[in-house]
Amino acid sequence: MKVAVSSSSFAEPLASGELTQLEWLERCACDLAADGVIFDREHFPRTDAEYVAQLKKVAVDLGLVPVALDAGRLFEPDAAIGDIFKLATGLGVLFVLARLPAPGDVPPATFVAGVSAAKSAVREAKRENITILAVPAAGTIATNLAELRHFVKDVDSAWLRFALRAGAEPDSLGTRERALVVFVPDADVFSVAAIDEGARPWLALEGAADRAHVASLRAAAAKKTLAVANVS
Repeated sequence: MKVAVSSSSFAEPLASGELTQLEWLERCACDLAADGVIFDREHFPRTDAEYVAQLKKVAVDLGLVPVALDAGRLFEPDAAIGDIFKLATGLGVLFVLARLPAPGDVPPATFVAGVSAAKSAVREAKRENITILAVPAAGTIATNLAELRHFVKDVDSAWLRFALRAGAEPDSLGTRERALVVFVPDADVFSVAAIDEGARPWLALEGAADRAHVASLRAAAAKKTLAVANVS
């Protein structure tokens, strides 16, 4: 398993302009020794083709895998699906991460609208050969794995899979539902030790990111102690 660092770990310096995306990539490669990166859509100062191509080239030149684009509310009815996948394709990412809509005043209606939007998104994902990974999140119609599974089942597409957090509901996932990205809080080696390595998921570091965190996460993953079925 390999370790990816999200730009969300550097949200403040990126938002303030203290750190550019290009400098963030260099830091991930040189200072953190990460294997890959996750781009948060909120952190792009521009998304024209020339700039996006430059980001991809710099990442690859630094030996970083562009793992995912975090697209936030991809399943909102008014989401700019075409723009999101154009950006994802330009970056050359493996996955697009998405969270489900907030419940709203009528949660069942929100669910139906979300499924409809998700079906449009997976059609685009199939065209671009990029898998969408849905993430449980507080304040949405999928706060846990059971609610997320219900949503994914209704969408019914191989292009929609799971991204989960370490320690989420042990023994809840079947072998066909293995998460391809697992978020690990602050390189918590105890959480890592509970991840089933059968799917060889990317380990995405949440929160503070420094070389020690990345190193401890990689070391834990390399110990071959990840055979306990949990969030895989």
